[in-house]
Amino acid sequence: MGLSRKVRCDTHEQKSSYFLGWKEYEKNPYDDVKNPEGIIQMGLAENQLSFDILESWLAENPDAAGFKRDEQSIFRELALFQDYHGLPAFKKALVDFMAEIRGNKVTFDPNRIVLTAGATSANETLIFCLADAGDAFLLPTPYYPGFDRDLKWRTGAEIVPIECTSSNDFQITESALEEAYQRAHKRNLRVKGVLVTNPSNPLGTSMSRAELNLLVDFISKKEIHLISDEIYSCTVFSSPGFVSIMEIVKDRKLENSYAFNRVHLVYSPNFQIG
Repeated sequence: MGLSRKVRCDTHEQKSSYFLGWKEYEKNPYDDVKNPEGIIQMGLAENQLSFDILESWLAENPDAAGFKRDEQSIFRELALFQDYHGLPAFKKALVDFMAEIRGNKVTFDPNRIVLTAGATSANETLIFCLADAGDAFLLPTPYYPGFDRDLKWRTGAEIVPIECTSSNDFQITESALEEAYQRAHKRNLRVKGVLVTNPSNPLGTSMSRAELNLLVDFISKKEIHLISDEIYSCTVFSSPGFVSIMEIVKDRKLENSYAFNRVHLVYSPNFQIG
């Protein structure tokens, strides 16, 4: 009684069926010595089984996390106010790393990088910037259930599913995009964009060039935005290969086009060790 709709809504993460397995894991976590019959958490992007390796390495290499450059302290440099657009040296290192992850097939401009506290904050900030309360974003199914919280709670935006099926390995089709778009309009929702995770969360699959080209054509036709969440781009095998949305932009020479300013890439170095 008296609580907000956000608190009472059914999309709260702990009420989602996605998290039932998480709760069971917390009751009975695996340990190779103490509990070898326990549950291994495979529904969360955390390689907890390698923590002991990391901890022992950090103990043997204490300077790795130190505030030093060329044996000199840089604490004062880091403690003072920095450029509000982000530390230039960090942005430069980040764009170099992002290019490396994508096989150096694309480059990034540090001046077009916005730093946030993780990909979740980036996605929510983008929704705040691109949509008003009551506007909608199209998301292919199945999608990460946390998006019901991350994209909707504070922004007031809506999610309209793009119905993908197992018959074609959950690939996005032109008809599915158009059907989702029209379904939103029947609900009197203004569609502001499409959001995809590539590689997919939760499927773990990479989007094909055909799908990415389809998305670019679709947002250009509808004059809407495309958010490509590529947080798992560092966790793919060589086959099938990962293709970034920026590769499509480059290959089609869209840098000066309408679509270029409507494509937003979200990345966070969320890679596994081990």
